[in-house]
Amino acid sequence: MKRTVHRVTLLFLSSFLFATVVHAQQDNADAASRSGAVEDALARFVTAFENLDWTTFRDCFSANPTMFHPASPNLRRVDSPFEFDKAWQGVFNRIKKNSGRNSAPYMKLNSQDVRIERLTPDVALVTFHLADPGIIGRRSLIFQKIDGNWKIVHIHASNLPAPE
Repeated sequence: MKRTVHRVTLLFLSSFLFATVVHAQQDNADAASRSGAVEDALARFVTAFENLDWTTFRDCFSANPTMFHPASPNLRRVDSPFEFDKAWQGVFNRIKKNSGRNSAPYMKLNSQDVRIERLTPDVALVTFHLADPGIIGRRSLIFQKIDGNWKIVHIHASNLPAPE
């Protein structure tokens, strides 16, 4: 009788541990896939920006994003889609003009220290630095899953003089 109880207990514990391991592996796979989706959305944004591909770039954002721009004339938060598009189109024109190039890519974003933090299943915070001579660029992007796609709902950009 004792052997049967031990076998049943052992069988139960083995089944429980197996189910727990499988569940944990599934949770890890789900988390990796969710994180990967944010990484894919970030990569799409960076590539569109480097190529100055306005259509793809704008599609990386929600319909009504907000932004803190790092330079004048946009000293206050950009709140409306019209202001947002106007600010970014000015940036695109300036980069294209200053690049000296006639085709993509017009620049290379040297992002460093990329960190993706899942705040909720549908919201992620992405932060990174940009390496430019003489400037430390700091970027924070808030991604939200909207209709199954990761979109940027807010971007905060600031630049500091690099220490000598």
